[in-house]
Amino acid sequence: MRSILLAAALLMAAPAAAQAPALQSTTDAFDTFATSTTTMPPAERVRAFRDRFDALVPGFYEPRFGATEAQYDARVQKALEDYPAARDKFLAVAKSFSAAYATATTRFRTFFPDYAPDMPVYLVHSLNEMDGGTRELRGKTVAIFGADVIAKIHDPASIGPFLDHEMFHFHHAKYFPDCPALWCSLWQEGLAVYVASRMNPGADDRALLLTVPRPIRPEVEPRLAAAMCLLRGRLASTDQDDYAMFFFGKGGKAQAGWPPRFGYYLGYVLAKQLGECMSLDALARLPPEQVKAKLEAALASYRC
Repeated sequence: MRSILLAAALLMAAPAAAQAPALQSTTDAFDTFATSTTTMPPAERVRAFRDRFDALVPGFYEPRFGATEAQYDARVQKALEDYPAARDKFLAVAKSFSAAYATATTRFRTFFPDYAPDMPVYLVHSLNEMDGGTRELRGKTVAIFGADVIAKIHDPASIGPFLDHEMFHFHHAKYFPDCPALWCSLWQEGLAVYVASRMNPGADDRALLLTVPRPIRPEVEPRLAAAMCLLRGRLASTDQDDYAMFFFGKGGKAQAGWPPRFGYYLGYVLAKQLGECMSLDALARLPPEQVKAKLEAALASYRC
């Protein structure tokens, strides 16, 4: 009896396995609002939307990336007007995502047992902003998945690697804080692509998010040294135009023939080089000063 009681006491005293934050979905609320307000005057409908959804996801439905209030209101209006044509696919994602997220969380912990994100996680209609990622909303880091964009660019073959990619960002943030220099984003995004590739052997470029908005590898690989030399000259840049050139889906002002988002591919190539002699966990835990030195050394190997 004493041994049974002791075992029970030890079980009660043992720390519970860390649980990922519960997924909070506002997709049903969006569907209800969009389908029940079609006769409202557009300006009134936009105001009602922003009031309603600011309470559900505080800070998300606000202008970002230099947009004005008027521009953002136009974005809301367009998303609501376009919704009927996209509704079926949006609702299909809303219905299936919770199970996919739970499965991905369990699987991710087989690679990273200490995965324990503490940020809120939302599934929303993102007004065509994003399929997934983090946002700083009123001083708080929040994970956002956009069911509208997921419905456009993902399918059963890509949803797993996509979630691996995003969950790695959530996990990596514990060891590698954001910084404004380009090399930080290069490492964060490139390593996430590389981790997804290692977690999904045989995954093609589409599954690894390297074909949006168009295939990156075929345009970059034949000129890889030139691309790396271009990157090397901007590694410390904090200029938003440089960031846009390497990472934005629409590219930047000086794209110069390079495909949009080609920084994801360059970061992946560099992470793969470093990963040949390191475990995924070791890569995730590399401190920023070591990452910067390793990236500089890897880029120096390309002849410019």
